[in-house]
Amino acid sequence: MDDFVNAIAYEVKQEIANRYFGFRSQIETEIEQYLKKLHDADREHLAEIRLDLRRLRVLLHQERFFKDFLLMTRLPKSIAGGQSWPDAAELFTELKGEGFSRWRRYRDLAFKVYQSLEKGIAAYRATWVDLDDEYAEICTRIDDFHRNNDLSGILSFLRTFDSSDTERLKFLHADSAPRPAGNLDQELRIPHPRPVTDILPDVPALPPLKQVKTLMSGLLKSAYAFHDSPQTILPV
Repeated sequence: MDDFVNAIAYEVKQEIANRYFGFRSQIETEIEQYLKKLHDADREHLAEIRLDLRRLRVLLHQERFFKDFLLMTRLPKSIAGGQSWPDAAELFTELKGEGFSRWRRYRDLAFKVYQSLEKGIAAYRATWVDLDDEYAEICTRIDDFHRNNDLSGILSFLRTFDSSDTERLKFLHADSAPRPAGNLDQELRIPHPRPVTDILPDVPALPPLKQVKTLMSGLLKSAYAFHDSPQTILPV
């Protein structure tokens, strides 16, 4: 009879352990996938945004004009990175402005870069919102998991199956010395992952070009005055 009871107790322990660590493993996998998406967004979307901002920095020529551009678009200065950029010819590879005059080609090129930036930021923002929602869902799942899997209660329940010599709960990695259940609760607690805002900035949507075209044209005219000389190298 004792063998039968011990066999049943073992099966119950195994079932509880499999369920506990199965749910835990699912959440940990979700956290890994979430963090990978965060770093992918930084490497892909933000890299494209910064590239277009470097192009606009070159086209606007002077830092004061670029700062005016950031104020006009409400973009944070931090997203633009440093002031270094590749050679202009390399930076504008496969980009070309259309028009019969140098000024028109210059303006058209700047508008194309602006529209590329607008699309890049829109794609980035969509990803940012999705990841922020995913973060909230993961945090909820973690909180639900700990609320529904009270380790102290599980341990107390499992001890009722133990014989007088108290078989240690190997599936919970307990060592030979008993420990307070509360400590084990803390050791095995799943922390919330880093929020989106810790890694990715919340970048505002760029105003549509038609909405800021007049202001942008005025800014480009001011900058073009510094470009319009034989000594200035422009990709137009």
